[in-house]
Amino acid sequence: MRRVVAILNPTSDRGRTAALAASLRDALASRLEVVLRETTCSGQAAHLATEAGGEGCDAVIAIGGDGTVHETANGLMAIPADRRPAMGVIPAGSGNDVAYALGIGTDWQRTIQLIERGDARSVDLAQVRASGRGTCYAINNVGALLEGTINLLSHQYAWPRGSGLYVRAMLQTLMRPIPVAQLKLAIDGVQSQRPAIMLSIANGPRSGGRFLLAPEADPCDGRLNYVMAAPAGRLALLRKAATALWGGSPADCWIERGTFRHMHFRSSLPLAAHVDGEPWLRPQDGCTELAIEVVPGALRVICGRGR
Repeated sequence: MRRVVAILNPTSDRGRTAALAASLRDALASRLEVVLRETTCSGQAAHLATEAGGEGCDAVIAIGGDGTVHETANGLMAIPADRRPAMGVIPAGSGNDVAYALGIGTDWQRTIQLIERGDARSVDLAQVRASGRGTCYAINNVGALLEGTINLLSHQYAWPRGSGLYVRAMLQTLMRPIPVAQLKLAIDGVQSQRPAIMLSIANGPRSGGRFLLAPEADPCDGRLNYVMAAPAGRLALLRKAATALWGGSPADCWIERGTFRHMHFRSSLPLAAHVDGEPWLRPQDGCTELAIEVVPGALRVICGRGR
């Protein structure tokens, strides 16, 4: 029988995951040798994942939303690659964008069967560095400027659930003046400079629970995708956001898309930024530079065949 450590965040999905702890533990225990650990504070999932990996388990299972998956992935990256266990995901959050990218559904029994079999894919991560903020890893996406501002605001709301939080924050943000940053970029060594209101780095196709900002992104292709928006009016932004919300690709002459292995950029404005939906930089931090590079096949993740 495979030995796994399951890390459950009871505050995921605005606290609704707590009620599922017993049933999830029983479902896992019916097929696996499982130790269930619940987090009690932000950041703890990373420490628990590192500890679990040091205990020699076969897999560490993240039970919660994208924030729990993010912390678990970062905790596993603290373990040397030759001793790093696989990661499993049982989505129980409000967005579940990582699960979407990896073809992991909400049917627990089917997901637990996958974990029991142990079939894993090598998944890329984005390594993110900021001066004064250190380094972290993103498994799904990094959003800066307008996207970072919207994310920060969404974390101040208690309702509605799921992607509605992000929609509410987006509408609220677009009621205010939209700052334009002058960006100096180096993308795989090619330097350029341009104005922008948003820069999104994608390892997976979706963010915010429903927004397909980079539908072509593949977390297993050894590259990262970027979406950069030039200055635009509120109505244009709303139209493109609605397109992304309903599954379309918001392509336009003022939206630049591409892929890369390494990107460094400097902003004329202090950055607001999130990593995997978790606030990471606030304008008051004064950070104006980010370096992002792909780490190909960094984690083995137990999942289906993807989208």
